[in-house]
Amino acid sequence: MKILFLSLRFPFPPHRGDRIRAYHFSKQLAEHHSLTFVSFVESDQEISNVKQMEAFCDRVEWVRFHRNRACLNALIHSFSNQPLQLHYWYASQMQRTVDRLLEKYDFNLIHVQLFRMAQYVSHRHGIPKMLDLCDSLALNLQRRLVLDRSLKRPLVRLEERRVREYEVEIAKSFDWGTVVADSDRDYLLEQDDSLNLSIVPMGVDLEFFQPTSTAYQPHLLFTGTMSYFPNWDAALFFYEQILPLIQTVHPEITFNIVGNHPPEQIKRLSNGNDVVVTGHVPDIRPYFEQAAVFVSPLRSGSGVQVKNLEAMGMGVPVVTTSIGAQGLEVEAGKDILIADAPEDFARHVIDLIQSPDLRLKIGDAGRQLVETKYNWPILAKRLEAVYSRICN
Repeated sequence: MKILFLSLRFPFPPHRGDRIRAYHFSKQLAEHHSLTFVSFVESDQEISNVKQMEAFCDRVEWVRFHRNRACLNALIHSFSNQPLQLHYWYASQMQRTVDRLLEKYDFNLIHVQLFRMAQYVSHRHGIPKMLDLCDSLALNLQRRLVLDRSLKRPLVRLEERRVREYEVEIAKSFDWGTVVADSDRDYLLEQDDSLNLSIVPMGVDLEFFQPTSTAYQPHLLFTGTMSYFPNWDAALFFYEQILPLIQTVHPEITFNIVGNHPPEQIKRLSNGNDVVVTGHVPDIRPYFEQAAVFVSPLRSGSGVQVKNLEAMGMGVPVVTTSIGAQGLEVEAGKDILIADAPEDFARHVIDLIQSPDLRLKIGDAGRQLVETKYNWPILAKRLEAVYSRICN
């Protein structure tokens, strides 16, 4: 099958959810199909990484993303009924690139990742099209509105309404759609039950993320792109309401916040003592190796939390919230520990710190789960099953 794969962001290195998904699905699909990969690139470093995708794709094309131009385009269209980020991610050069490829090559399928890229082919007919929404951005924004009291809140409210309407309409212009979790599918079907949606979860690179024999330290770990609201909200929530409860029992505990682009309110938490904020790190695995417990106290967001899968892949026990566990086929108390109230969350962490046997039991169960359900070859077959539904 000849596939045109459109991705919003360039996927190498695969260090955040949508990049990870695009990279591993492309790599798996390229083993059995002819893949033409197209995305934006945001830096000279990303351009130098194009060869990483050319190693397995038949063709790789890119369009330079200009942030200032994108901001201006969103501002110009601020009174549009469409989501601002749709205009933010529109570039005429990308439209020309996609049109040229569709005119030159006879593709059997168009795979689009994220609705911001869907605008470039939504008008196309005659070629089967699949939209990988990943998660529902409207659901994500809806949950943020419950917590966000910043000056951005009115803009978030406006964008949530626009996205809620657009997300459904753009999905209807495709033959089929995929999301990573049942909560996202259920939310979208509540908006329009005529949508064709399948669940294809997120995965984890089990060769890269493996348990080690390194002795863990009295460290708690949280990872993620820290400029993303659900992540910095979770870090603040843990620091303010959960960490003090743990430290009354274990004052030696250190909280490590690891991830790109931490905002000032997160940077200020770093005190050189019991809280460490790293910013970007070249390899996140040493932090997992040192962690006694991976904490994931998310109160907003949507989809599947890749951070939890990575921790489970490393054999590190995970304590998360109901929202953090959404989309994972886990058994609470066996594969993962779940709590929403600060007191219950702290108690789970303390139990793991005080019981090496429990820590090992939960960590091993988590690793076994991701091996059987969340490895990329298995998930690629689920994706190909969706292809078969719309191409036959």
